[in-house]
Amino acid sequence: MIKSWLVATTALAMMTGVAVAQTSSSSTTSTHTTTAVPAPVVGESSSTTTQRTTDDGVVTDKTKTYTKGTTVSPSGDTSTTQRTTNSTTVR
Repeated sequence: MIKSWLVATTALAMMTGVAVAQTSSSSTTSTHTTTAVPAPVVGESSSTTTQRTTDDGVVTDKTKTYTKGTTVSPSGDTSTTQRTTNSTTVR
């Protein structure tokens, strides 16, 4: 009787294992990235001024850069950009 019980339990365990082994799942992830095309620069001008001062052996450079540019978007719109950059270097 114990032998029949062990055989039945073993058969049930093997069938369950086979059923689990046949079960599969898959997952797919897809990513799509788009990058906007930068607008072409029609015209750009830039000017830089630098001022150097010395005080008790300490040298200070002050630089100012002014940039102005015009761009055209893909739809034909134009925009003007102005940028001023100030930097100070102390040595």
